[in-house]
Amino acid sequence: MRLSKIRIAGFKSFVDPVTLDLRSNLTGILGPNGCGKSNTIDAVRWVMGESSAKHLRGASMEDVIFNGSSSRKPIGLASVELVFDNSDGTLGGEYANYAEISIKRQVSRDGDSKYFLNGAKCRRRDITDIFLGTGLGPRSYAIIEQGMISRLIEAKPEELRHTLEEAAGISRYKERRRETETRMAHTRENLERLSDLRDELEKQLERLDKQAKAAQRFRDLRDQERQLEASALLLQWQHLQADGAQRLRELSQLSNAYQAHLTQMQHLETLLIDLRERYTDANETLNAVQGEYYQAGAEIARIEQSIQHQRDIERRQQDALRTAEQSIAETSRHAAEDRTKLSVSEAALADLIPREADLSAQLAFAEERLAEAEDQLNDWQEHWHTLQQHIADPTRQAQVEKVRIEQLERQLSQTSQRLERLQQEASNLAPANVADDVQLLEAQREAAAEELALAEDQLANLSATLSQQQQAQRDLNSQIDAQRSRRQSLQGRLASLETLQQSGLEKTNKARQQWLKEHALDTAPRLAEILKVEAGWEIAFEAVLAADLDASCLKNPSPLTPHPAAFSVVPQGARGTEVFPKAGITLLNIAAPLAPSPLEGEGWGEGSLAHKLHAPTAARSLVTGIHCAETLHEALSQRHTLAPGDSIITRDGVWLGTNWLRSRRQDEANGGILQRQQEIDSLREQLERLEIELNAGQTRADALRTGISTLEQQRQQAQTDVNRWHRSESEQRNRLHTLQQRIEELSKRRQQIDSECAELATQQQQQSAEHQQATTQRDTALALLVTLQTERDQLAATREDWQHAVSDARRTQRDLQATIQDARLQIETHRTQRDNSQQQLERIHSRLELLEQQRETLLEQLQLQDDPLAELEEEREQALTQRADVEQRLTHARQQLQALEAEIRQQDSARIQTERLAETSRTALENRKLEWQSVQVREQTLAEQFAKTEFDAANLQAEFPANASAETFLQALESVQRSIQRLGAINLAAIDEFREQQERKHYLDQQNADLVTALETLETAIRKIDRETRARFKETFDKVNSRLGEMFSRLFGGGECYLDMTGDDLLTTGVAIMARPPGKRMSTIYLMSGGEKALTAVALVFAIFELNPAPFCLLDEVDAPLDEANVGRFCELVRHMSEQVQFIFITHNKTTMELAENLIGVTMREAGVSRLVTVDMAEAVKLTNS
Repeated sequence: MRLSKIRIAGFKSFVDPVTLDLRSNLTGILGPNGCGKSNTIDAVRWVMGESSAKHLRGASMEDVIFNGSSSRKPIGLASVELVFDNSDGTLGGEYANYAEISIKRQVSRDGDSKYFLNGAKCRRRDITDIFLGTGLGPRSYAIIEQGMISRLIEAKPEELRHTLEEAAGISRYKERRRETETRMAHTRENLERLSDLRDELEKQLERLDKQAKAAQRFRDLRDQERQLEASALLLQWQHLQADGAQRLRELSQLSNAYQAHLTQMQHLETLLIDLRERYTDANETLNAVQGEYYQAGAEIARIEQSIQHQRDIERRQQDALRTAEQSIAETSRHAAEDRTKLSVSEAALADLIPREADLSAQLAFAEERLAEAEDQLNDWQEHWHTLQQHIADPTRQAQVEKVRIEQLERQLSQTSQRLERLQQEASNLAPANVADDVQLLEAQREAAAEELALAEDQLANLSATLSQQQQAQRDLNSQIDAQRSRRQSLQGRLASLETLQQSGLEKTNKARQQWLKEHALDTAPRLAEILKVEAGWEIAFEAVLAADLDASCLKNPSPLTPHPAAFSVVPQGARGTEVFPKAGITLLNIAAPLAPSPLEGEGWGEGSLAHKLHAPTAARSLVTGIHCAETLHEALSQRHTLAPGDSIITRDGVWLGTNWLRSRRQDEANGGILQRQQEIDSLREQLERLEIELNAGQTRADALRTGISTLEQQRQQAQTDVNRWHRSESEQRNRLHTLQQRIEELSKRRQQIDSECAELATQQQQQSAEHQQATTQRDTALALLVTLQTERDQLAATREDWQHAVSDARRTQRDLQATIQDARLQIETHRTQRDNSQQQLERIHSRLELLEQQRETLLEQLQLQDDPLAELEEEREQALTQRADVEQRLTHARQQLQALEAEIRQQDSARIQTERLAETSRTALENRKLEWQSVQVREQTLAEQFAKTEFDAANLQAEFPANASAETFLQALESVQRSIQRLGAINLAAIDEFREQQERKHYLDQQNADLVTALETLETAIRKIDRETRARFKETFDKVNSRLGEMFSRLFGGGECYLDMTGDDLLTTGVAIMARPPGKRMSTIYLMSGGEKALTAVALVFAIFELNPAPFCLLDEVDAPLDEANVGRFCELVRHMSEQVQFIFITHNKTTMELAENLIGVTMREAGVSRLVTVDMAEAVKLTNS
């Protein structure tokens, strides 16, 4: 397998698509510094799956996309594709059958990275898996970039081991081992989770087992409960049936007794009516006498009330007088108490006011002392802050000078180093003689420009022709799409109409279609399908032929022959309803040819309906004798001219005879059949024409497509030529420009170095002077700082004395303020009490004056009142005498009324007794009736309840014991119910849940066993992988070690080099490289020069390549640190190994360039854009020799 092509587009500086054609095993990539040569190495590394932007010389993956230049805008997509020639089948397995393998990677600015394998999208892992064990990879030993040689030789033992593992082809084993370990970890995690699940499930099963047994016990008890309940219900039901019959007999006896009591009660009610009438008259007399009695009593009461009123007035006035005197005494007592309070308040105020003034004077003195102490403390703090500021200035100055001294020392060191580097660079600057190269490049550029102009003219012509052809193709495709859309629309419309037509012609009638199929008539056309009607007369024909439009038209007349023998399908003696379908059928013979031009006399003249029909003669005969009229008015006017049997019909379907008229219904099922048929025929014709047009258009489209394909190939070839000559011209121009710039840059750089060296010398002197000045200023600041710190310590010793003085003064002030506040509060309280007492005394004086006035008024009223009691006593005696007379008459009337009442009560008592007996009988009757109804309801309820139990009464009763009773069953039922209650809460789903969990437990046990087996298998696989890894690593180590010594001696002309393991475990041991060039005894490889390290690393890489040759090897300026002699030995070794390995190398060395069989130049004539120039050295030699 070898790398045949590298396609790059938009990757770093390769903005335009380029292809590196690697046709030889020795390909050199040349170009000036910064032109993008190493970007080809990055491209290969990136497409192989490199995910670290740092290893691609970028900060992020977005940096691999062309980011624009001074003349170009940034692009949004980068892609790199590697094409491998696998004709030798190096990549086996599923890729062995592929002669060419393409690996491609794309990335966009949104970070979306895609991989493609032979054009199919794949994963990054699929790409890396392909190269496992081949020595290829994003960081393999087959890709040696700048600086990697030194990193390889100075690599840590673990990193060098990785290189040997890749050479040994055990990277795939390590990957498999890593995957196996991952699976083992997952398996162990699954086992742990499964163990937890099984433990939890075991606990659930123990719990569910108990619950399931309880649930089963509950179900058994429930079944017993249902049977006992049904047995008790059955016995109770039978008992209630017997009880109901007995109660029905008692109900009849109680009804007879109730009727006898009702008869006796009616007799007593008649006597009572007569007595009540007499009682009413006597009661009216009593009421009249009683009214007079009540009137006399009312007069007496009025007089007594007047007497009592006079007495009440006198009593109230005396009570008011006593109340006023009591109020006067109480008010006087309150006045004395308020005078006492007023005296106390005034005495207290006289004592407190002078005391408050004295305390205020003491507080003022304390505040003055506090202010003096605080002023003294503030003065101390100001002095302290001033001193602190004075200390801060020299402290800050000393720190600043210290940092400045350190900075100046670093600057002096950097200036010296920079000056040395510039002097070294100036000594190395030696402009090369490039005048001949400039003339050669100029001639090559002019030749390429001429070829480019010719190629661009040809490309423009081809592009114009292709654009015209493509426009014609687009127009034709649009026309074809429109025609296809039209065809689809017409086909949809035709399908809908045909469905409606079949329904209208009863082609969907299964019985009828079956009959036609049995008699080979199912393919015969229907009459509506063969009629051609003059436009506008479809409705008229449908009105006339409504029953015949679905007639089957036959070209074989034998089934319609009048002779019975011709009907071979009709059995002897069969009736029509037995032979033909029930839906009916019409058969029409159209075997006769079309009528040429019928005569008017035959009923087919110009005014006839048959004249407007183009159809077989048999069909036209169906409308014979029918004339046409445009309107109904015209038809009515021609009606009288009709011959017997003739009729006339209008355009809109109104059909008239000499003595009849028929109008077609709007909702007839076969309405519009002829119009629909004509539309179907029209659609079919349109579809046929459209299909012809589509076929012709498709033919033209195919021809255009072929022509466009040819033109595109020609244009691509022309574009390739343009690109090739454009790249050639650009590369020559860039190389010329680069050479010219190089000359100018070297000259300018020499001037810059001289100028910069002079500036650095001056700067060095200034920095030394500044360093001395900074040292002096730092020492001065430190001396001042010591003096100020001594003064600050002395001042700090007096701070506590001033703080204590302020605290004592502030405490004294707070105590005096609290005492003054209490005194002022007491003064305010006594003042309030004094004011309240004065106000209360004023109110009391006002009330005493008012009470005195009320007492004087009451005394005057008692003295002025007269005594009317004597007159009222006399009037009362006269009223008493009059009432005694009325009372005698009232007593006589009451005696008569009482006698009648006694008799009424006697008879009413007898009636009540009888009524009570009747009510008792009725109540007993109703009770018995309710009891009987209750028994009936209970009986019905028990019957319904027993029916719900779904037990059979006969079978259940057969199981009863001899002494069975409802009480026995109920007792047993209560016992079962108590057993159910003792079970407590029952999980009825526990049985099913226990079974499900048991099945799940079995499934988990199987899974556990499978996982244990899988874990053992994985552990066995790990051990096998470790054995194979150890064997392969040891074998590879020994072989590489042997070849390394030979390669080292070959490159150095002697010496010794070998690999050494740093540990005993072949799975983890590191690998160190030990080298001793000829004539030297070095203890470590780090003491070797850069060239010696490079040759040693080359020896190691080539030793690995001989053992496990990778398909190709990329070398990026590996020869840079080598001298000419070593470069020669290096090139000789590369030439020898190129017989087995494909080398692509980047170099600036002319000796290495001579090694290449194929040179690829990378130029950057356009700033920021890399282009390629390819030169086949063999062809170039032939061209030179010729």
